[in-house]
Amino acid sequence: MKRFEPDRFYRPTDPEMRLIATAGTLAIWRHEGRGPGYVKMGGRVLYEGATLNRWIDERRVEPAAA
Repeated sequence: MKRFEPDRFYRPTDPEMRLIATAGTLAIWRHEGRGPGYVKMGGRVLYEGATLNRWIDERRVEPAAA
């Protein structure tokens, strides 16, 4: 799976963010206190790549051996 660049900040509308969710879903999650951590700078919302990678890793599911 393609990973986010750890030292880069992503805007909710960046195409790479579609891996996580749409910009609208991200906005709903922020309002509900869910989803990946973010930074507010002025009126902008930014997601750090390292935080996104960690958030994805926390949701990893390993299926049980059959």
